[in-house]
Amino acid sequence: MPRPAAAQSAEPSSNRNHGAILIADSQYLTTAALTSLLLENGYTVETAESRHELIEKLKSCEVSLLVTDYILLDYRSINDLAEIAASQPGRPVLALCNLITPMQIRELNRAGIRNIALKTDDRAELMHAIATALKKKKGYTGSVLDILLRQDEPSRDTALLTASEIEIVRLISSGLSTKEIAAKKHISFHTVMTHRKNIFRKLGVSSSQEMMLHAIKAGLIDNIEYHI
Repeated sequence: MPRPAAAQSAEPSSNRNHGAILIADSQYLTTAALTSLLLENGYTVETAESRHELIEKLKSCEVSLLVTDYILLDYRSINDLAEIAASQPGRPVLALCNLITPMQIRELNRAGIRNIALKTDDRAELMHAIATALKKKKGYTGSVLDILLRQDEPSRDTALLTASEIEIVRLISSGLSTKEIAAKKHISFHTVMTHRKNIFRKLGVSSSQEMMLHAIKAGLIDNIEYHI
């Protein structure tokens, strides 16, 4: 069965201001369904069913977002996807997977892929994930976040954190930068960085995203939106 043709919605939309969304996936039904959904919302769509075709499309088309299943497409390793993402740092990548494990989420994060959704997510979740990625904001859909929150890892002892460190965690989670936190607490930039390093060491994490996940599980943060 032929792949869905790249096309453009006939209806006027502000989404035309973007370049094409490139769907790189070897599953016909996924590509066809997502193409139809995006066209309905006024986006321009290109498709690729192999790594070679993906690379050629990136050379020949203006692409504002790459949506790809890094497990099913013929990437030799996650390093292939990392290299593609690094080739144009301003172009976001949304990993769209059938299934994913906490370890794979961490691998994607280390590869610079900070936008992840599942093919089982509903229409609203998928469109929100795409809009978030196009805005160049980091984000996981609720189902991906649930996988991280349910993972069976030994709990970190958040009781080791001092009152000042817990406040720093909450300020980081609220979206404040290190400079803004320093100004708010009337302390130096260096002091805030020292707090961050101590927090990461005590919780055994290596990123703000991991820190906030553990803070949510420990009840230090209430109902934050995971778009950092």
